[in-house]
Amino acid sequence: MGAIMSDKGEKTCPLCAEEMDLTDQQLKPCKCGYEICVWCWHHIMEMAEKDGTEGRCPACRTAYDKEKIVGMAAKCERMVAEINSERKQKLQKAKPKASEGRMHLSNVRVIQRNLVYIIGLPLNLADEELLQRMEYFGQYGKVLKVSISRTATGVIQHSANNSCCV
Repeated sequence: MGAIMSDKGEKTCPLCAEEMDLTDQQLKPCKCGYEICVWCWHHIMEMAEKDGTEGRCPACRTAYDKEKIVGMAAKCERMVAEINSERKQKLQKAKPKASEGRMHLSNVRVIQRNLVYIIGLPLNLADEELLQRMEYFGQYGKVLKVSISRTATGVIQHSANNSCCV
């Protein structure tokens, strides 16, 4: 057949090597069974039209029946839309509430190479401009931004031991 199975088990188009989605997989443009993606089929048809010839199957060179395939593609797109709609409905039913869904992330640390999070900083150092200076964070490289944790009203958040987070 035409489509190639990738390492992940997905079908890929033999012409463009892109993963074939549901619409692509439903397209059966030739009786020989050679499968290509919708994009490549359109490309073959456009190039043939420019040359004043008919689009042909890359494997067996049989001329494509454009009307039959266009009708098949429209039917496939409707079917894929229905399948996707059903999937969405199933996912929405299975989705937990937003707060429940993120509870498992409460102890996860996200590591970013350009971000530093400091806890336990004495309150007397809680000044963005001061912390950007060379004697503080500036000695470790270019500081793009310093942000002190604050409450919704703008007051610096501090812990019981009179320290803050930056």
